[in-house]
Formats: sequence, C-alpha cells, structure tokens
Amino acid sequence: MMIHWKLASHSLTHHLRENGLFILASSVLIAINYIFWNLLGNRTLKNTTNGDIIINVIGIGLVFVVMIAIIFMFYVNSFLIKQRNQELGLYNMLGLTKTDLRLILLIENAGLYIVSLVIGLILGTTFIQLAFLVLQRLLADYRLKESFSLTASITVTILFGGIFLAILIYDFLRLRQVRPADLWRAAGTGEREPQNRWIVGLIGLLSLGAGYLIAVTTKPNAGSIVRFMIAVIFVVLGTYLVFIAGSISLLKFLKSKPHFYYQPNHFISISGMLYRMKQNGAGLASICLLCTTILVTVIATTSLFVGEQNLVQLWNPYDVITMTNRPATARMIMQTQQIAKQYHVELGADQHYRMTTPTAGILTANRFQRNESAKTSHQLSTMSIESYNRIQGTHQKLVGNQLLMYTPDNHYHNKQLIIGKHKYPVKVIPNFKMAVSYEHSIFKPVFIVTANQRVAKAINPTPWLYIRGFNLQGSKKNQKRFALALQQKQHLRNDEFSAKVSQQSLFKSLFGGFLFVGILISFTMSFATALIIYYKQVSEGIADAERFKTMQQVGLSQLESKKAIHSQVLLVFMLPIVGAVVHLGFAFPAIRSVLTIFSMYRLSLLMIVSLVTIVLLVACYLIIYWLTTKVYQRLVTHPL
Repeated sequence: MMIHWKLASHSLTHHLRENGLFILASSVLIAINYIFWNLLGNRTLKNTTNGDIIINVIGIGLVFVVMIAIIFMFYVNSFLIKQRNQELGLYNMLGLTKTDLRLILLIENAGLYIVSLVIGLILGTTFIQLAFLVLQRLLADYRLKESFSLTASITVTILFGGIFLAILIYDFLRLRQVRPADLWRAAGTGEREPQNRWIVGLIGLLSLGAGYLIAVTTKPNAGSIVRFMIAVIFVVLGTYLVFIAGSISLLKFLKSKPHFYYQPNHFISISGMLYRMKQNGAGLASICLLCTTILVTVIATTSLFVGEQNLVQLWNPYDVITMTNRPATARMIMQTQQIAKQYHVELGADQHYRMTTPTAGILTANRFQRNESAKTSHQLSTMSIESYNRIQGTHQKLVGNQLLMYTPDNHYHNKQLIIGKHKYPVKVIPNFKMAVSYEHSIFKPVFIVTANQRVAKAINPTPWLYIRGFNLQGSKKNQKRFALALQQKQHLRNDEFSAKVSQQSLFKSLFGGFLFVGILISFTMSFATALIIYYKQVSEGIADAERFKTMQQVGLSQLESKKAIHSQVLLVFMLPIVGAVVHLGFAFPAIRSVLTIFSMYRLSLLMIVSLVTIVLLVACYLIIYWLTTKVYQRLVTHPL
C-alpha cells in the first residue's frame, strides 16, 4: 500500500503545473456552485419583494453552472489522463497489475478532490460577500444579508464528490479497455494525417445555414423562444462539424499551395496542426461556442436590465392604470380620493379614454391579419379621434376612413393599411401618451385612431375597454399601500389594474436577477474558456517541442521559430473568436425578437450593448492569446 501512496504522490508533484491548474479550475467551479446553492437557501433573499422570482432565476442559472462544471471537469481530466498514460504504462511494465494501477488512480483523484474542495469552499465563503454586494446593488435592496450555509457546503461536497467519482469510473473503464502495456507506446505515438471529410463538412455547412436561417427569420411571437432553441441546436452541431472537417480542408488547401506552404513559418505550423486537427477542431469549436454563449448571455441580460424603464413605461404610462369594461363612476372617483388621503398620496390629473378590446393578429408591411396562433405578433385596438385629441392635447381631424396609427417600435412606415377587405389611408404618429399593453401581453400593441366611434367599431368589432390613468406623489411605500388598497376596494382583477411602483419592483427583481445570474454564468464560461485555451496551448507546446528542436538543429533560427509559433497560434487561435462574432451577427435578429417579447423595442440600445460586449470580449481574448502564446513559446523552445 505504501508504494501506491508514493507513486501517486510522485505523479501529483511531478506534474504540479498541470495538476495545479486542474485544482484551480475545480476550486473555482466549486466556489461558484457554493455561491448559487447559498443564494438558493438564503432566507433574507426569499423574504424580499419578489424573492420567489429571483430564487427561480438563480435555480435556472444553477442548472447551467452544474452542466458546465460536469463537462469541463471531464474535458480537463482528458488532458491529465494523457500525461498519466506513460507513467501507468511504465508501472505496468515494472510488474504492477491493473488493480495496482486503479488504486494509484484512486489515490490521485481523492487527493485532487480533497484539495479542490477545501480551496473551493474557502473561495466560495469568501466571495459570497462580493456576490451579495452585487445583488444588493442590482436589486436596490440592502436588506439582503449573506451567511455561511452548511447545507450549501454539504450539497457542493456531495455534488463534486459525484463528479470526481464519475471521472474515476471513466478512467477505470478506459484502463480496462486497453492493454496497460500499450499505454507507454500510445503516449508517444503520432497521429495519422486525417482524410478530407467533404460529406461531414457539407452537413456542417447545411446545419449552420439552417440555424442561421431560423435565427434570421424568427419573428417576435409566442414561438420565438422555441425557434431560437432549435436554431441553437443546428448551430452547435454545424459548428463542430465545420471546425473539424472544414479546418482539415483549409489546411490541406494551404498545403497544396507551394508558394505559401514552403515558407518556414507556414510549413511548420500547417504540417504540425494538420496531424492533430481532428482533436483541434473539436477544441476550437468548443471555444467558439463558449464565446458565442458569453456574448448572447451578456447582451441579453444587460439589455433587459438597462431597458427596464422602457417596459415599465409601456405597461404603465401613468403611475396607476385601470382597464375595465365599464367607465369609472363618480362614487369610484370619490373613493379613489379618500384612499389617497388615507395613505398620504396626492393624485395627479385624471386621464381616461375608451378603446376596443385588442384583437390578436399579424402586422406585415401593409396589412393587419387577424390570427391567433404561434405566429401571432401584434394586437390591434381602435379609438376615436376625440379621445386621442383630449389625451394628447392636439386638434387633429380625420374624415371618412382616414386613420392615425401608432406602434411602440415605430417600424410601420406605409401610407396604407389593409384590414380585412378594406384599404385605409394611414398617417403614422410618433407617440401616444397612454399607449398601454393590454393584459401585459407579449404581443406588440397597435393603436388605430379613427374619425369616429362607428368606424372604430367597424374596424375592430369588440367590446369597449375603459382606460383610466393618473400619477401619484408620495413615498414609494405609501404609493404601494395606496395601490393595493385601491385594487381591493374597487374589486379590480390583476388584468384590470396596474401600478408603476409595483411593476418597477417586479422588473428590478426579475431583470436584476437575470443580470446577476448572467454575470456568474458568463464568468464561469469565461474561466472555462481561458483554461481550455491554456490546456490546448500546453498540449500543443508539448507535442511540438521535439519538432521545433529538430528544426533548430538543422538550421531554423530563433527568429524563424518565433514567426512559426505566432503563425500557428494566430491561425488556430483567432478562428473561434471570428466564428463567435459571425454567430452573433446571425443570432442578432433572434435576440432582438426574443427581447421584443419583453417589449424591448429600442434597437439603438441593443446595438450599443452588443458593441461594448464584443469589444470587451475581444480585448480579454487577446490578453489570453498573449499570455498563452508565451507559455507555448516557452514549451517549444525550452521543452521539459
């Protein structure tokens, strides 16, 4: 037994750099998981306003973090097992049995698990304070208090114990499927030149094209999220196939060009990568998809958080909005004033109008078509010019079938609108002070102003809705109490009553929670991406060290070595970030459509957030490029 401990400890210390990175990776993942589990069980968070919503958002984020942890731990372990192969083969040749080799692996994995768990829990209990500070700031709620969670610690211990056990079982199965004596030879065996896989590449391109087409043609309706997920599946599959098959074809194409290929830096980089491009392609595809996911996650969650006020304004153009099938009576108005006085709130001017109950449908370039299906994207309602002028303080005049038209996204520019079998002349108006989203629907509202109530009913023959709105003055606490009392006293359902102060609190919790989880998930994926790139560079450097040494012995200068290194690293390294930006470009319409479900219509805001996010990611990517190139260069010029 003592010999097994000594061999295992020797392996851990001999490969201290690789094992140290594995410990760092697993420790950070343990810390992030601890933060999520701690938040899920935090009592002060549960007791905050809309705490249940935040808990649900964090629960969704936890699923992604656990998935990333499992996949990444197995990925990093694949590098460690390659380095163990030669040692295990040597031990077998010296007389150790498969049982001995399994025992050594068990001791190594147990040591890595214990060290990672201790460091991870220390990091988690340290950075949970920072996480709560960020969450307090995003939610604007300073009642949140962090505390050590024994339950979270035990959960993370069991979770990662299971992951390390699964990794150990995988290593055991892998050891069982090969002859241990062959491990020594396998560690130094080179790969054969891969063959062109035109069919695989073609399938990849078709899959990418299908994903891009779905993303670009996705419309903001009830089926947007489902279509977006289908597009994601196609893009993931296509990315892997294109990077694996396409990169081989690209390198073979460059190899067939003598004037390009037979230059020292190009010759060395292309010939070296070609024999390892099968595994390189999968690694590059993983990096590309991780970068794409980071971009989409940050852009979507940040846009929601920054655009919160736009949604609040659409749902509540006034502090209090009621939508009922009957007009407000004198008794209701007096009751409103009495409740306001009771809760020390001052009422602003009362605005009111009536419109027809919105009809669901699809608005195209010049037509509104009634439709209630997954393709539904808009809801149309009508009102008279008299109501519009009173609200806007204008003196517009309409005759006959003339219409005024308003949509919050201001995307309609045609001078005619076809509804049913009739064609109407239309003048698009830039704003409408009491534009409300009926029942807070995901569909875009379309407001049609007609010459009189008869035409309004002819266009949209639905019951009348009576809209009433007014602003409030007073503390937020008093406004909340007033709104709750008014809704209860007048027996208004949730779809008939909406208070801005409540909506602001809801969206602050919802979008702040989304952004917080998005930040943690993006940090996790960024960390995983950086380590994948590092491990990739280390494995490339170890594999290329002997080749560069031979080249230098036959006359390759240090300067030419550096040029070859930069050529190889740059050629491989920049493909994923370029692919990620291309993916984002095609995903942009789908992201915009999905955000439109939350009534986020400002394209300029989405563009600014996207550009800033891309610049930050590329800057971080270039920093990682510079650091890992130094590591690769050191490995190939000063091999271990």
